[in-house]
Amino acid sequence: MGWSIISPLRDRLAESPMWHPAEQALYWTDWYGPTIHRKLWGQDKVESWTIPSETVLGCFVFASGGRLLLAVDSGLVVFDPGTGRTTPFANPDGGREGIVYNDGKLDRFGRLWVGTYELTETDPRGILYCVTPDGRSSIGDSGFASCNGPAFSPDGRTLYFSDSVGRRILAYDVSPTSRALTNRRVFASFTPAQGLPDGLTVDTEGGLWCALYGGGTVLRFLPDGSIHGRYPLPCPITAAPGFGGPEMNILFVATGWRPGITSAEEDQQSGGALFALETDFHGIPEPVFAI
Repeated sequence: MGWSIISPLRDRLAESPMWHPAEQALYWTDWYGPTIHRKLWGQDKVESWTIPSETVLGCFVFASGGRLLLAVDSGLVVFDPGTGRTTPFANPDGGREGIVYNDGKLDRFGRLWVGTYELTETDPRGILYCVTPDGRSSIGDSGFASCNGPAFSPDGRTLYFSDSVGRRILAYDVSPTSRALTNRRVFASFTPAQGLPDGLTVDTEGGLWCALYGGGTVLRFLPDGSIHGRYPLPCPITAAPGFGGPEMNILFVATGWRPGITSAEEDQQSGGALFALETDFHGIPEPVFAI
């Protein structure tokens, strides 16, 4: 389909491709690194920062002052790429045993929605939290083994969420004045052969893009839940999609190594690469967390 690989890196599990319009740069992470990468547009060099004293990097969002907010083992921390230092911000999950932070995104109203992941993927103790820039948090929903996504409709009124182990995407109504989620419904369901719904992103037309972990495919859904397009990749572990580039029309997909593979060189399917595909669709720039 014309996919290209835009970085020489092969991450154990690449995640969270996100475009920074002001910097004209693409950011992404290695979940297991725990490492964050930045590649300026038009340059070959990739800058990387490994976060000390942590084991996983669940997600990140852009924060005010050129900083990033990271979700790591110890909680939500503010990271300054200029100094490499982290500062604690909040820890809504409270350090529960066997639980780590996973995917998260800012909604159109500047709030962070971040989920947790139960390490055995069998016990539904995962929680989707809402965190405001002043550090307050509340529970949006709970009862999941692995929280993934989320993503938001162009008007910000719908939250999409991947209940990965449950093999479904849920949708909720979102209000700019309340942290409560309402009208929970099943947006899409998947068979074992299709893979697990993982990372999500939304385009300007309201299309929802979902990476199918283990399925080697990204699907584009219309707002009514019907499948509009299938985008196969040359590796099975497709983790997260995101739009970027100067015109916001390039689809980036983060991938990982296959289970049982111990190095990128052993994976003949380019697992761990960051793929790119020019499309007829355009993404929506991510908000900034106004700490």
